[in-house]
Amino acid sequence: MLQRVLTCIWIPALLALISACSPNGVEVVSETDEKQYQLAQDFKNQGRTEEALSAFLRVIDARRDAPESHLEAGYIYLRTMKDPIRAIYHFERYLQFKPQSPQASQVRQLIETAQKEFARQLPAQPYEGDLERIDLMELVKTLKQENDSLKRDLVAAEKRVSQLENVLGQARRVPRPQTEAPAVVRREQPVRTDGGTATPDPEDVPRTYTVQSGDTLSTISRRFYGTPSRWIDIFQANRDRLSSENALRVGQEIRIP
Repeated sequence: MLQRVLTCIWIPALLALISACSPNGVEVVSETDEKQYQLAQDFKNQGRTEEALSAFLRVIDARRDAPESHLEAGYIYLRTMKDPIRAIYHFERYLQFKPQSPQASQVRQLIETAQKEFARQLPAQPYEGDLERIDLMELVKTLKQENDSLKRDLVAAEKRVSQLENVLGQARRVPRPQTEAPAVVRREQPVRTDGGTATPDPEDVPRTYTVQSGDTLSTISRRFYGTPSRWIDIFQANRDRLSSENALRVGQEIRIP
């Protein structure tokens, strides 16, 4: 009999202890008992609004559900910070957590007030005469969608311009098609001072070559010397004709040292 009585006393006590603890064995503290929440209320009562807001936001960051902190943050954003968009966000979060609370109707009115405040902040107050007939949040949503669409169009246009610039640059580098002339390699005959024709020394007389389509100094060097590495010799021999190593023109005659 005594054991049964003890059981009746012990089991409710155990259940009460379990209900006061979270699944991880950590004591569950209500939002309004949070140290940061109480600190925020102290700051608010002292007129230290920004510090109060920071403390309320810390409660929101630390908890999954913090409707009272959302409500307080919404008040501060609307009344003190004059930031109706953030105020609307926190008021709507409050309604998500407590849609049937006694304050829900008042919070919905605060959302309408914040919407009107947002409209008044727009340039030239374009909606001042029709505030009651405008769904401002739908307007904000529409403008944001249009802005995102314009950003995507701008990115696509910039990409297209870049592609066209690349195509134009490649077209400028391609030489105009010309009738390919046969390669001409001839030896220049030195003129004797006495009026006769001197017998040239093959090692001293430079050869000439007519540039073909697709030629580079490296390919010409390979053609005559069997290696592309002597392109610099060809370039140095034609400094009076070539402004750079890439300045070859089809049909141009160059010296082969």
